[in-house]
Amino acid sequence: MSSPLRVRQREAVRRAIDAAALPLFLERGYDQVTTDEIAGAAGISPSTYYRHVPAKEDLLLRPIRASSAAIVERYAGRTASTPEQDLIEAIREQVAATSETGPAQWRAVIASVPGILDRVTLIADDDRRQLIDIAAQRFGVDPDDDFRPGVCVAMVLAIVEYAYRRWVTATDGRSLADYIEAALAARPL
Repeated sequence: MSSPLRVRQREAVRRAIDAAALPLFLERGYDQVTTDEIAGAAGISPSTYYRHVPAKEDLLLRPIRASSAAIVERYAGRTASTPEQDLIEAIREQVAATSETGPAQWRAVIASVPGILDRVTLIADDDRRQLIDIAAQRFGVDPDDDFRPGVCVAMVLAIVEYAYRRWVTATDGRSLADYIEAALAARPL
């Protein structure tokens, strides 16, 4: 198991890579930036870069994966309302916890990469399963025997994913939170 110092060091390197990559992508375009340039801007060697970033595409997908895991953590800690409403609140909290500057810059980059949206999954499969398990606990049922937890999670995530995909390609300046609220307001009762 990694020591806390190693974990912090690894996270610091990843943050440095992310912080170096985004401005380069915005300035010159995703396809025009090399991994060696990102490593140099982050102040690390190319070999260190590759230990932390298996593929350049991971730089675009890592924020989504981190957000996915954070939503699971937030949902696990909520028991104030219904399983559906608590999941919505966990997502709202996660979106609010993310500064608007980072997502807006990230959106500009990701919108410029052809086909990347087809490879983006808002919630990782393992995290989706955990959300269903949490909902099942809240319903007091076995998720393999009862459809309610899976349907609850699938419905909320479908609404949020629809809002997210609309936001990524939007040019109206509204925030992701605005898009999520609009999609939630439009859901059938």
